[in-house]
Amino acid sequence: MRRRRFLELAAGAAAGAWLLDGAGHRLWADEPSLQACFRPWDAKTQKISWPAKKPPYKIGLSNSYDGNTWRSEMLHIARSYAKRAHVKRYLADFHALSAGNDVSAQIAHINQMVLAGMDAILVDAASPSGLDGAIDKAVKSGVLVVSFDNTVTTPKSVTVNENQYEIGRRWAQFLVKQMHGEGTVLMVRGVRGTFVDDQRTEGGTDVFEQHSGIKTVEVFGDWNNDTAQQVTANAVAANGAFDGIWCQGGDVGVVRALDDAGLSIPPMAGEAENGFRKLAAQRHFPMLSIGQSPSLSAVALAVAIELLRGHKVPQDIAIPLPAVGTDDLKAGVNYFPHLPDNFYTPIDMPACGLSFDVHDATGMAG
Repeated sequence: MRRRRFLELAAGAAAGAWLLDGAGHRLWADEPSLQACFRPWDAKTQKISWPAKKPPYKIGLSNSYDGNTWRSEMLHIARSYAKRAHVKRYLADFHALSAGNDVSAQIAHINQMVLAGMDAILVDAASPSGLDGAIDKAVKSGVLVVSFDNTVTTPKSVTVNENQYEIGRRWAQFLVKQMHGEGTVLMVRGVRGTFVDDQRTEGGTDVFEQHSGIKTVEVFGDWNNDTAQQVTANAVAANGAFDGIWCQGGDVGVVRALDDAGLSIPPMAGEAENGFRKLAAQRHFPMLSIGQSPSLSAVALAVAIELLRGHKVPQDIAIPLPAVGTDDLKAGVNYFPHLPDNFYTPIDMPACGLSFDVHDATGMAG
């Protein structure tokens, strides 16, 4: 876990709160607090504030990688949320740019947004530290930066995330229990060099290293079914059957590779892709699914608006982990038989009063 300090840029500021509008959506109001949604990362997390500005605001989203369904859902949800009446009234402009997981391109996008006069920039980073210089310059120029999902290390950014280390740790604990502390685990990692991949892998490795009977083989699946299928097939060809699978994403591709090799499905710990949960429901293999919610982008946007309005929030905000086991699966609730395999299921944020449907997450009706 990260322990960070942040210079409080403005003293005072009342806390904000949510009220419901006629459609059941949340409204901002200058009454109690947002603590039910904006939970501090831990007991040491400090609250911060930002010099208040009069709305409407110009806010940009700088996204690094756009090569999987999760990122597509994340961008759709951010745009959908920005169009809701109670959010739109605070926005003069909201747009997103994707950099193809190129640090230099993302730095250029951040610099471009600063020059365009953005009041805040939301960042899903290509590198935990590679953007720090550009972000520090943006903050020095008076631009608020909120990083989410793949967060950054600079203490000048506010962060919104699920606890990635904890996800990796809980996946590993599940497998160790299922395997009775013996056997070989295939670790299908995400995109190399990202904060999410680093943290999840550290959490998993810290558990596995405590058990001398556990061996691991690592491959990079890029959070993508096709890539995960190929690297799993290669790993099986080189190592034979595995006793457990620890997978950050692309779980359906992993199952396909095992099926193609004529192997049974061992206990699997993985993400919250719809196909993974559908397969577990159909075939009843031991499974733990913990999902990174693509709605983190909407929470990051809400955080930016609160700070621009002069309200205090924790500098590091933790979102609860939505964990589901095989016995917990319920059709139409936490997996969707009629939706595509690559749909990421945890699109709602109950703790934040955020609700999104398939149209919000895909940009398509139905």
